[in-house]
Amino acid sequence: MTEKEILELRDLAEVGKVQFKERIVDNYDIATEMCAMSKYRGMDYSEAMYKLILFDLDGTLIDTLEDLGEAVNHALARREFPLHSMVEYRTMVGHGVRNLVLQALPSDLQGDDTLVDATLADFKAYYTAHIDVHTRPYPGMQDLLKDLHAAGVKMAVASNKFQAGTELLIREFFPEIPFVAILGNREGYPLKPDPEIVGEVLRAAGIDKEDAVLVGDSGTDMQTARNGGIGAIAVGWGYRPMGESADYGFAGSVTELRTLLFGRSFYVSERLCTPPDRCETPLRAAVYETFSRLGIAFERVDTDPGITMEDCKHIDAGLGARIVKTVFVCNRQQTEFYLYVTAADKPFVTRDFCAALGIPRVSFASAEKLLALTGVQVGATTILSAVLPSTASVHLVMDRDVASAPWFACTDGIDTGFVKLRTADLLEKYLPACGHGVTLI
Repeated sequence: MTEKEILELRDLAEVGKVQFKERIVDNYDIATEMCAMSKYRGMDYSEAMYKLILFDLDGTLIDTLEDLGEAVNHALARREFPLHSMVEYRTMVGHGVRNLVLQALPSDLQGDDTLVDATLADFKAYYTAHIDVHTRPYPGMQDLLKDLHAAGVKMAVASNKFQAGTELLIREFFPEIPFVAILGNREGYPLKPDPEIVGEVLRAAGIDKEDAVLVGDSGTDMQTARNGGIGAIAVGWGYRPMGESADYGFAGSVTELRTLLFGRSFYVSERLCTPPDRCETPLRAAVYETFSRLGIAFERVDTDPGITMEDCKHIDAGLGARIVKTVFVCNRQQTEFYLYVTAADKPFVTRDFCAALGIPRVSFASAEKLLALTGVQVGATTILSAVLPSTASVHLVMDRDVASAPWFACTDGIDTGFVKLRTADLLEKYLPACGHGVTLI
């Protein structure tokens, strides 16, 4: 998926309030993780479900596919062999780099061990020198491992990647994590799914099988855990996405993996009547400064990212008010922008919206325009952005039912912060002070 496609997916989920079933599915989890980047403020990580967690590397902790594919293509190009796409490489990775190179070679030459060895050597030399050009940890994974370490959980890496590459990437992207073992493909040791790697980690950690779990993105990882007699959790964002099964746990997103490893439900803080100690964005700081200056009373909560409809219910209960739905749309020419606030359970119908305002058809504005004009990322859209000078040209529109309600609840500028205030204070104090009027429909 391209970044644009990911953002569009998240836009649709934000606008339509898509109701997922018991878990987050398909690409929405990836979009959510890319956009949310939650820091999980205020959560207690004193207890976890496991004493030892073995992590697969490629496709689980980090996305290495593009650098791997480019390195193999480099080795193939030197021999004027046909190159492969990243889609093709997605099905080849996970069984060690020799097997990766072997599969990439023309089928009639795969039995030539001398050729395989020479191509492998070229691959390793190029890959080692370009190992982190495109490679990045999956969003949220670095914070998750830091929190697991803070909770006293022992961690290890169990990979089929060559040992030097495994160590290099772990040192670069997870330097603060004291892994009990960092194990890749080493001479004299079998590859996964052989359980030898599980036994080696258990011995190094001094942990019993029943207190350990392996997290990975492939059937090979699940079989490794099964062969080693430990628990298994499949992740849904890797190179060979796994589905749910009675044989192992399943996490469709890093947020879901966090829940499985810590065994906790959706987090909502107690209600707070004071500004946050730290404001992550200029907008959030400006919102609470304006509340203080105008004498506007409020209650707020810190939360996990609100992803599903069930999450929103937890936030509603924590605040004691229903969160509104806010959408950001524009005309075809992208010269007129509208921030529309309506009830969470009301569908947004473009035709009806345009008819009520007497304007040409609109569509959802891009995430780039949302950030540039309102100061928020997708998932945190709020009418409180009116405090920013960049919203001067944005038309504010509100559903009459929302305007007539006694309380107003929305994000405070980030997707893990929500605030409640009197609707009258919003309409009669906050928006006028920001130089904005609002059109009711």
